[in-house]
Amino acid sequence: MSSTLVGPDSAEYAAATRPSNSVTPQQPARVAPVAGPDDIARALEEVATLARTSGELLQIVPQATGHGAGAPVGAGAVLLDTSRLTDVVIDPSSRTATVGAGATWSAVNTAAERHGLLGLAGSAPTVSVSGYTFGGGVGWLVRRDGLASGSLRAVRYVDGSGRSRTATDDAPDTVDREALWAFRGAGGVGIAHTLELDLVPAPDLHAGALLWHVESLPELLAAWAATVRALPISVSCSISVLHVPPLPLFPPALHGRVAVHLAIADPDGPDAAAPLLRAMRAAAEPVSDTWGPSDAARLARIHLDPPVATPAVGDARWLVASTPDIAEALLSTAAGDDSALVLLEIRHVAGAPARRPGAVVTPAGDFVGHAVGTLDRASREEIEAAFARARSLWAAADAGSTPGSWIDGAAGVPDALPADARRRASEIADAVDPSRRIRRSRLLG
Repeated sequence: MSSTLVGPDSAEYAAATRPSNSVTPQQPARVAPVAGPDDIARALEEVATLARTSGELLQIVPQATGHGAGAPVGAGAVLLDTSRLTDVVIDPSSRTATVGAGATWSAVNTAAERHGLLGLAGSAPTVSVSGYTFGGGVGWLVRRDGLASGSLRAVRYVDGSGRSRTATDDAPDTVDREALWAFRGAGGVGIAHTLELDLVPAPDLHAGALLWHVESLPELLAAWAATVRALPISVSCSISVLHVPPLPLFPPALHGRVAVHLAIADPDGPDAAAPLLRAMRAAAEPVSDTWGPSDAARLARIHLDPPVATPAVGDARWLVASTPDIAEALLSTAAGDDSALVLLEIRHVAGAPARRPGAVVTPAGDFVGHAVGTLDRASREEIEAAFARARSLWAAADAGSTPGSWIDGAAGVPDALPADARRRASEIADAVDPSRRIRRSRLLG
């Protein structure tokens, strides 16, 4: 029987070690491409054999798309590539999706929308369902339907000994019940291969992206701040300062310039968003305005994320209800042509419900502040200095913790979980993998 492990001279190794966030090079000793659950247990056995032969302790690092990549993956690790676990099965009667850990939100929602349903996807269509959901998952339906972690019904996973397990709320083994709690927002434990999630109805999906020249920032933010807190619960939006690259998805008039960007969505129709759109269009004429009836593919594009691997570094914070009062001061810090940031954003999430118990199943604030820089535009030192300026301003509205899935290019996010939740999740990880063969979630610090 041939080995499942491949070395640096293989095409599979090259593909697996090119994560979507390319900020940190990945050079593991081997890659284990897995095509099904049985391959995971087999890979664990082969890694153990390789470790005995080499005399080195080899850590197993699961990775699907690598949007959350940030920690080094070097010669002391084997990268377990779950990107081939892409099965998607929709059950419209129960409004559920059963998906592989490598499935992307684009694939899930393409299948779900045929039945008038959507999963609680994030801002980028190429993000894997697993890592996003296990980190909490803040998407465009968040205010009406909650975090993606709360939609998680079950997880089939493999523990550190290679045993197949199923995490559910009513599992006979306490470890599996606790594991599901950890999968709901604490990054998860073990190696997940299959997820079962709730889907939600989207009877009249509307969405869009509006762009203005940055010179209108004060007037636009005044209109947004006066309106956003009164928006009905079905409407989610973000407002940002965006440094526009010369890419076809942007209007040529904004190429190489700084823009104000409003992304907005409502699964229940156009009426609830009308007051905000009316106020902002009155404040300044948009250069581009795509608001209108939408489908899943169009919804996934309103955040205008880059379509290629990017060396991104990010920071984020949960913010309280007073955030609109500091919005102009905050976003202005990224409005200069020479800013080290490509994006400084405020996302409105107030009122999101908690569907089920878990480590993080409801937003810790009414807003999220989010800053991103890229290493192909500025140095790490310049980006960190820009983060420091943003932090000094959003400190006035700080809710006390970080949305873990929003931190780009970081090895750890130690303040994503309250101390008691982090301790509980670490204890669950120890029970699932007492020998610490599998790299722990970066949310566990």
